[in-house]
Amino acid sequence: MKKIFICLFFLMPLVNHSQTIQELYDRLTNKKSSEAKRTEYKEVLNEIVTLNSTSNAFWSGGNSKTALSVKLPIGTIKWYYRVTLMDVRQNYSYNPNESLFSLVSNKHPLFVNNQTSLGVNFYIINDYALSDFYADRNFKLYSDYQNEKTRGFNGICNLTYNNLMICLKNYNLKDGLKAIVEVVAYGKY
Repeated sequence: MKKIFICLFFLMPLVNHSQTIQELYDRLTNKKSSEAKRTEYKEVLNEIVTLNSTSNAFWSGGNSKTALSVKLPIGTIKWYYRVTLMDVRQNYSYNPNESLFSLVSNKHPLFVNNQTSLGVNFYIINDYALSDFYADRNFKLYSDYQNEKTRGFNGICNLTYNNLMICLKNYNLKDGLKAIVEVVAYGKY
């Protein structure tokens, strides 16, 4: 009888007379209330990377390739990406209202403001192919999401695996590049 009284003594402050058993359980286990998930956008990646020329990568130990991990939140349906290229000596950045997140979430037209005429090779791969990508061996890629010898661009990807990578490779022999890589996820969170 004492055990029941002690349990009730600790549970009574948690119980509101209009609560359901599920709400009480969620509160005891520190779960959020069972709200309906909303469809919304989340910024996943916004990073500036430097890609050396292939000669710099070969002779001076630079890197003409990079791979960025795309950590999609659980509930993602699709995701948007944008790659903007610029000269290695530039420090261009988008205004806050021009960011990919701002454009997509406000349903504005997407654009890319490239600052150079140079291009890159773009691939979406899973992390299992990463070592082959860096070693210049044949690597498994998602052929619907590759773009070779291209200037900056944007796109939509329907792959929602948790091990995706965006890979960029500068194929230019003498000129390095910088790239702004942005990813915005769309889903029920």
